[in-house]
Amino acid sequence: MDPVARVRDFLLDNVGHMTFPGNPSFHPGSQHWFVPVYCRTAVGNIVVGDVELDSYGHIIFAPSAETMISRLAPMASVASQPSK
Repeated sequence: MDPVARVRDFLLDNVGHMTFPGNPSFHPGSQHWFVPVYCRTAVGNIVVGDVELDSYGHIIFAPSAETMISRLAPMASVASQPSK
């Protein structure tokens, strides 16, 4: 089971092409994978959440698209300000 491929497929099916998975980390205690979710923006790639998978590749938790979009709102205001 490739956690990055699993999260990539999930994101394409449920969120959109502007998101992509980062490098996974494995927590040995819980036997779960944690894969960061990045969003492509005008100011660069920004982490907007993490997807948690069990050792079989089943998604335990994934933030909603609305939650990830809400995390971009502060960055949008920064990007729209003129530079000094």
